[in-house]
Amino acid sequence: MKIIFFILLGIIYLFLANAIDIIIIQELFFLIGLALVGIGIVRYIKERYLAAQAIAALTEASTEEIMAIPHTQYTLSSNALHALLLNEQTNMLIVAQREELDEELTITEVPFSKIYEVAIMEDEVFMLKTKNYLMSGSLLEEDNEELAEEEEDDEKEDTVTKISLKLVVDHLSDPILEYIFMDTDEDPISKEEDEYKEAMELCEKWYQKISVIIKRHELERVPIRHWQ
Repeated sequence: MKIIFFILLGIIYLFLANAIDIIIIQELFFLIGLALVGIGIVRYIKERYLAAQAIAALTEASTEEIMAIPHTQYTLSSNALHALLLNEQTNMLIVAQREELDEELTITEVPFSKIYEVAIMEDEVFMLKTKNYLMSGSLLEEDNEELAEEEEDDEKEDTVTKISLKLVVDHLSDPILEYIFMDTDEDPISKEEDEYKEAMELCEKWYQKISVIIKRHELERVPIRHWQ
């Protein structure tokens, strides 16, 4: 508020300087107005710099906290708000996320054997899906069918706002997990843009990793089912 006050007051003085014919007062008002605007601009730049420094410090702290989680592979968002990690030594998939940099980090750990489905999503439309077919039913199947029917009626679009992975896991509090690779806040971007291509490439890479995990544990269960 003080910044706005200084700038507005400075502008008023500059207008007064332009309206007054007395040279001495005109010059005085002009200098006062110029000084007030300058003070407002300097305070604004200072506040922005301090805010940027604070965000940088929080981002670094968030990154360090996430990287301290035991893992062998990971992908971390540019804003350090969420990460997807694999720990091949303990056979765990880990989703770490927070809403804001100053909020507590939420960590969800899922054993590899408890991952049942994974799907690539574009704006809530299923693009690819891998499922453990030794399990009956699907938590994603109904949504997939509904969205597929909707897509038949709509023209194919070449713009996207969101790319994510959806996972069905054996976790009572969060049976469906979502990890977002790109979200442009309802401002669609072209599929020809580098931002889309990079996000989709990374999403496909992790889709392949998780698909391998699902199929690996599907094969491990086959001998057990034969004996039952």
